[in-house]
Amino acid sequence: MNLLLAMILYLAVGCGEWYLALRRTLACARGEKTVLVCIVFIENLLGLWVLSNFIRTNNWLLAVCYSAGASAGALIVALNSPEKSAETVRPARPRSRRRTQRQPRSLVSRVIEHLSHIPSRLPHLSLHRSIGRVEHPG
Repeated sequence: MNLLLAMILYLAVGCGEWYLALRRTLACARGEKTVLVCIVFIENLLGLWVLSNFIRTNNWLLAVCYSAGASAGALIVALNSPEKSAETVRPARPRSRRRTQRQPRSLVSRVIEHLSHIPSRLPHLSLHRSIGRVEHPG
């Protein structure tokens, strides 16, 4: 394959993979499970293809092109997202303790909370203190 064509291909794959990575984050935040699964599948295939080609050829120029494409993909997403100035973003108000206690908890979270309050049965011994008490067989 021509080096220029390979450089363009790696640049495009890097750009596409990072676009998909940032789109995956958005899909995860929105709860789009099907989109998330499809994006992860495609993203892993692209990443493994690049990794296997890099291991086979050991061409660092193509690795730099892939990284430049990845940066370009992240830049595309950053430029397309609406910017919020610091003045328009309101800080989140802390929730009151009473409000968080009213929310129903799952069985798992109740069991974990209960187990976290149980004291450990074994006393804590530091390594320094326990070295002198070690008995050797023999």
